[in-house]
Amino acid sequence: MAAGQFSWDWPIIIEEYVFGLAAGLAILGVLLSLRNYQRFASLIRPLITGSTLLAIIGMVTLVVELGRPERAANAIINLLVLGTSVMSRTVPVLVVFTAAAVIATIFWIKPTSLVRVRRFFEIVLLLSAFPAGLQAGILLMAASKRLLWQTPVLPYLYLFTGILAAIGVLGLMIIRNTRLYEEFTDLLIDLNTYTVILLVVSGFATIAHLVLVESPAAVLNLLTNPFPLAAPTFYIGYLIVGLGLPATHSYIAFSAKTPLSRNILLRLFISLIVGALALRISILYAGQLF
Repeated sequence: MAAGQFSWDWPIIIEEYVFGLAAGLAILGVLLSLRNYQRFASLIRPLITGSTLLAIIGMVTLVVELGRPERAANAIINLLVLGTSVMSRTVPVLVVFTAAAVIATIFWIKPTSLVRVRRFFEIVLLLSAFPAGLQAGILLMAASKRLLWQTPVLPYLYLFTGILAAIGVLGLMIIRNTRLYEEFTDLLIDLNTYTVILLVVSGFATIAHLVLVESPAAVLNLLTNPFPLAAPTFYIGYLIVGLGLPATHSYIAFSAKTPLSRNILLRLFISLIVGALALRISILYAGQLF
């Protein structure tokens, strides 16, 4: 497919966003469980349940995008027989992640004394969540003739922003409930600290990604070409909405006095959710232009 032709569109955006968010929610849920599952139970349950629902939506979207349901099964079969397709290598990871999320959700919806068994599946969920969060970036990186996607940094940008979006969801969950807001003030402070760190890392990863692109001309076109809206899409969608607004709100929250204002946190957490989506749309759009 020649550059400038859009073979990857909205189904891909939906699939990569919901899987990225699902992976982020799973990572946060399991980490809270490992930290103190008794104290954070009221947060862990919706996090892991939400991760499961999004993973299922992602699998359905993936099957629809493949065209026929049997193609998803064929992708797994190809892995076992040949293992040459990137899709064949990533689909099994998503299947394991979704299955682990479903099992972990069952344990949390129906509390059990089998804490060690539940913990085993949580660890499986955590270990599979990281490659699930990387999956969309790996898929784009393997696309031939898409110069702006082909660096090893791209998958990590997807992982980081998926976790940031999950932090946004968790933060909204807390501040919308007065009891949770009062109970988890310390967690909100921690979340903002992690947000600052991840945004800084994402900024450096963006620079590294652009430097590592093998075609300097493609990067130059991305940064300077106004047609067909390449530069505006990158500057507005990626730098301003994707990274700039979350970074600004995160700095404001980081500099504010405690307890943190709900209005400040509301803007921060919404910007994280919207920013991750804007960043993905920008990458998908711009990467198909050159």
